[in-house]
Amino acid sequence: MRRLVPAVVAALSIILTSAACDTSRGPRAENPNYREPMVIGYIWNTEIEDGSIEYDKNVDVYDNDGMRMIPVVTLNEKPVEIYGYGPTVYSYGDNYYNPVNQKYELKVTHYWGDAFSRVVLPGDFRITTPPDTYKLKLESTLVVTWQSSASAQWYWVSLYAAYDFYDTLLQWDDYEFYLDTLVYDTVIAVPPSRVFPGFVESLIEGDGSAMIWAGNGSTTEPGDVGNVRGAGFGYFWAINEPMYVDFYVNAPPVARRVPGVDERRAKLLALLRQRVPVPQP
Repeated sequence: MRRLVPAVVAALSIILTSAACDTSRGPRAENPNYREPMVIGYIWNTEIEDGSIEYDKNVDVYDNDGMRMIPVVTLNEKPVEIYGYGPTVYSYGDNYYNPVNQKYELKVTHYWGDAFSRVVLPGDFRITTPPDTYKLKLESTLVVTWQSSASAQWYWVSLYAAYDFYDTLLQWDDYEFYLDTLVYDTVIAVPPSRVFPGFVESLIEGDGSAMIWAGNGSTTEPGDVGNVRGAGFGYFWAINEPMYVDFYVNAPPVARRVPGVDERRAKLLALLRQRVPVPQP
């Protein structure tokens, strides 16, 4: 066996020397275990109660191996500002005007190259039913319709209702119904049995709401590899959120129970992001 040692050493020397001279693989060869950074971002327009629009952009760049350089993030070749950072993530964003029906080309330049994505911000639209004076009855199907949004690839629907009722033993109680789902149409119909369980004998009062988001970009459904390409991977969304619609359950309540718009918007973002395996330090 001893006679094989010099031959093995010589062979290894040749291999290592050849590898050192081989620059065709680029800088990745310096660390074969390196994982490209992950990018998660969105462009978001929100209509608020007074009819004005709030604008938001956000891009997070993650690298568990640590940042070898501070990434440069641009949208349509315009730099996006850094507003936060940590050992493994840099966050970029602003609240500048986001025109609808326009392409947004994201580019993230980092140590190993460029990651990129492209989305179109869906056009403005309205929720058409139910009207804000609508009273949902025990036997009613909850039907929500909305206008088509240009460039929308999907719609996220969030329905909520909270009400007081008498059960089958004529005891007073309260109940909350909520539904969050992804659809590709402009209508959703929820049967009474879904909103009102079998133990609900009669309704007293309550209220509800419908929120619709038009989206372009990855839906983060099972099997989706994301829409960030190049030297990186991840998910990038463009979302247009019109004014939500409120309605009543049987009769107007004394006090509003439906969660505020900020809470529900945060819920949608959490639902999108919770499907994404965000790197942890």
